[in-house]
Order: sequence, then structure tokens, then C-alpha cells
Amino acid sequence: MASRRSCRTACAALAATLALGGVLGACAPITRIHGYVPSEADLAQVQPGVDDMFSVEEKLGRPSASGLLRESDWYYVQSTVSTLAFNPPRVVDRTVLAVSFDENGVVESVNRYGIEDGRIINLTTRVTQTGGRQMGVLEQLFGNILNIDPAQLTGQAQQP
Repeated sequence: MASRRSCRTACAALAATLALGGVLGACAPITRIHGYVPSEADLAQVQPGVDDMFSVEEKLGRPSASGLLRESDWYYVQSTVSTLAFNPPRVVDRTVLAVSFDENGVVESVNRYGIEDGRIINLTTRVTQTGGRQMGVLEQLFGNILNIDPAQLTGQAQQP
């Protein structure tokens, strides 16, 4: 009888420990790293005024982004995103490495920027602003009733 009771107690203690570990583990943030920024050792191989686009590609790889109008700038971007429980993801660190080229494709400068150097810009807004005043649903419905031609309702065509 005593061994049965101690077995139940041990099983209950084990279940409580596992449940507590699961609850505490669920509160730990999940951290993900997106993108790629070359290491300092790889970056030391790139020399402004000497290297060109081809040698930078060999040493650092292709960038994750380039200049919009012309490919005179290459951008290597790495973001660290943390998610805690059901909260939305939050960017906790971002590094941008900007490699600028002149008109001949030779490296002009290499600059590193952190999250403290920039500001947050929403790149994917899905809202298009309309000009003027926005009408509600009822205004649109009742406004269209006055635009109906009575001849359309009776099926008679108007003669010019």
C-alpha cells in the first residue's frame, strides 16, 4: 500500500514538473534571424577603389537588395526578430551593410548601419488613400438610386 501511494506521489510530482516546464518554456521568446550580412573577416577583404562588382560578389556573395534606379549600391540586410507567446513579432536588431559603387563599378565605400541609425518604415502598406471624401455604404446605395433612368425600368428605349 505504501509503495502504491509513493508511486502515485512520484507520478504526480513528475507530471507537475513537466507541466510547469511546459508553461515556463512557452514563455520563452522565439528568436529568428533573417537575411545575411558578411562577417568582419570577409568584409576586410573588400578594398574601396580596388574591388569591383565582380570581386565583391566573389568575396561576399550577391546582396539581398540593390539600388532601385541603378545597381550602384548593394545592400546586405540581416534582422533579428523575437516573438513572445501570442504577441506580434518584434524586430530587436537589424544590420544593413551598404556597398556603394561608382559609375565604373568600382567600390566607393562600405558602410554598416544598425537599427539605432534608422527609423522604422512600413514597406508593405496595403491601404490606398482616396482623394476627397469617402462615402458610406448607405450614401452610395441611395446616391445610385437617383441616377437610374426610368426608361431602363420599363424597357423602353428613348429616341434621339
